[in-house]
Amino acid sequence: MLVSLALMAVPAVSARPQSLELAAVRYYRTSGAQTLVDAFCQVPFSLLDPITQGTGGIAAYRFSVTVHDTAGTELLAQSWQQTVPARVLAVARGSAVEHFTFAARPGKYMIDVAVTDSATGRVSRQRADVQAYGSAPGGSDLLLATGMRPAEGADAAPAPGEIKKGAVLLQASGRPVLTPQQARLGYYLELYPQRAETATVVVRVVTAQGAQVIATPAERIPFAAGGGVTRGMVDLAGLPPGDYRLEVVAAGADSVVRTAAFRMAGFETEAAIADATPAQDVFAGSEARLDTLYLPLVYLMTADEQGSYPSLTLEGKRRWLRVFWGKRDPTEGTPRNEAREDFYARIAEANRRFREGGSAQIPGWRTDRGRIFIKYGPPDEVLSRPQAGDSRPYEVWKFSRGRALKYVFLDQTLFGNYALIWTSDRREASRPNWQELLGPEAVIEVERF
Repeated sequence: MLVSLALMAVPAVSARPQSLELAAVRYYRTSGAQTLVDAFCQVPFSLLDPITQGTGGIAAYRFSVTVHDTAGTELLAQSWQQTVPARVLAVARGSAVEHFTFAARPGKYMIDVAVTDSATGRVSRQRADVQAYGSAPGGSDLLLATGMRPAEGADAAPAPGEIKKGAVLLQASGRPVLTPQQARLGYYLELYPQRAETATVVVRVVTAQGAQVIATPAERIPFAAGGGVTRGMVDLAGLPPGDYRLEVVAAGADSVVRTAAFRMAGFETEAAIADATPAQDVFAGSEARLDTLYLPLVYLMTADEQGSYPSLTLEGKRRWLRVFWGKRDPTEGTPRNEAREDFYARIAEANRRFREGGSAQIPGWRTDRGRIFIKYGPPDEVLSRPQAGDSRPYEVWKFSRGRALKYVFLDQTLFGNYALIWTSDRREASRPNWQELLGPEAVIEVERF
């Protein structure tokens, strides 16, 4: 399974501001004896230059990742574009976080990542080796998070920056950074006992030199044969600034000890982030700008929200947009609305990548590819056939996260207008004659992809 997440990365703090920092967390699956890998890359803002300055200025970069085994066989190859507000570049030791996942059979693998700054063309690279499990270990690697919540009901879908693990959603970034006002640290650890047992679990915080600072009371947790999870949140308010490790010890028939690094920043970092992300009313512009912000919301609106906006006054439109996004704010009460930022970042990226129509200039967000991109983010895999032999040019997009979905786009006019002709997504319409439109050889390739 290949998954690419986090279109809009979340500001964090990196211990090495001048280079990329790459981390991987492994989990074992008995089905196929596979290792699932969550990989995180911190992209320091110091590697980026702004494209535009002033209010609304942005910086951007292209993130590329490949994974291959020792024989050179490629397991994963993906790339995507990211934008960040130019103002956050001033945050000392600040960084964005990119997340991707893959599954691997036993063996050694190399992860190579590259970040290309859009303003200067400067390329930064990093490599990490990952050993996929040959057999069931005592436990997975330890995953740390700055937030954790149940994945239930209407809140079951991950918000920007979150990943789903079983029954919980975690705000994870590889090596978390806490601040005095955000001092809770979450942990997630899978255990794989051969038989049902009750383990004694203790969570400790140690300094970089190994000295214990905090230890939680021992907790006895039952685990079923084959697998179980221990997770929780630890309040670290008052912990002095510095580098630490969280250690989880599960003592059962066999003891499992896992550690992972995190950092506690000081008040100066918190102040710098606050200064770089001022509260501003994005709906304070002209009526034409408000209408531009409103039109793509057709992809998100409920039936009750449709139809009322066009007849409103200028102030009414501003109020409507504020209410619309206020209901979708994952961090209500904070200056930022991550859901809104993520959505309009996807609009901008869709317009950049999928503009069609020759002289007609159809905005990218109104095309079929743009619509799918905005709704679900970048595909995990793309099969592109711009020169397709007897068939017209086509693309196949494959999503592996959640339900496996596939979308086939065909350029029927040869003018670069790619229309959705078939998908396994029941929420989208397929053309009944899509196989005829595509051609027999292309249909076979699509089905094998």
